[in-house]
Amino acid sequence: MGDSEALRAAVSARATAMLDSNASPYDLALEILGLVSGGLPVDDGDEGLYSLALIWGELTDRIELRPAATDQVERCMVTAVREWLTAEGDREAEARYLDRWLYDVLGYERPASPQT
Repeated sequence: MGDSEALRAAVSARATAMLDSNASPYDLALEILGLVSGGLPVDDGDEGLYSLALIWGELTDRIELRPAATDQVERCMVTAVREWLTAEGDREAEARYLDRWLYDVLGYERPASPQT
């Protein structure tokens, strides 16, 4: 199993736990963030993992910066993992997921299109 595959399996396990347990979504989100932001080495160019770090960093930051929004953000986290588990493994579906979450849901600025 390549580094990316091991990391993806670990992320998937945390995502599944968020749906299937009474554990805090925030705590599991921190675990996902730790994994995708350097918890396991990845040397096979899996760019989607970088985008996942941005998504989970933003979601956990929202709770840390606005604790009163915890319930709302945790519901968003559950939606994010549910959608990830649906897209996971299909690189085109993953790309759509990452694009939607980064730019449409979380409000990151889309990169400028290259000039022709």
